[in-house]
Amino acid sequence: MAFISLMEENGGEVNDELLEDLAIRRDNFQYKAESYSKFILKLDSDTDAIDAEIKRLQSLKKSKTNTRDRLKETLLAALQVFGMEDAKTGVRRYETALAKLSTRRSTSVEITDEASLPESCFVIKREVSKTAIKNLLDQGEELEGASMKENLSLQIR
Repeated sequence: MAFISLMEENGGEVNDELLEDLAIRRDNFQYKAESYSKFILKLDSDTDAIDAEIKRLQSLKKSKTNTRDRLKETLLAALQVFGMEDAKTGVRRYETALAKLSTRRSTSVEITDEASLPESCFVIKREVSKTAIKNLLDQGEELEGASMKENLSLQIR
């Protein structure tokens, strides 16, 4: 099933030649049904492995980010103690052969009591509830912009 590998290399896109190879006819149905099923199960397994690898990488990223943040906090505290202060700006500096360290002032918003903030400080996210729409349609309501559709999917066991 070399054409399936070609399709995978093309990112799932098919040209006319691949489309002809993908066509299932009566004379090749059993062979292609088995081949397609095996390949679909392999793709499912691959995506599961990719999901697990993404999770592992996200965990590794979080760990490295936390380590970096702790190191920066420690270095900032040391720079505030041991760095040379610029009399005009109040910026502390220290220089090594590899890096030039300095402090920088910035501002950020800190929320101390969300409940006491006025409504103008909140953003309301508008999201469609398919469950509510399904319930209304099941009750016989007609909704413009939504309808029930029946899907047909393949199960491979």
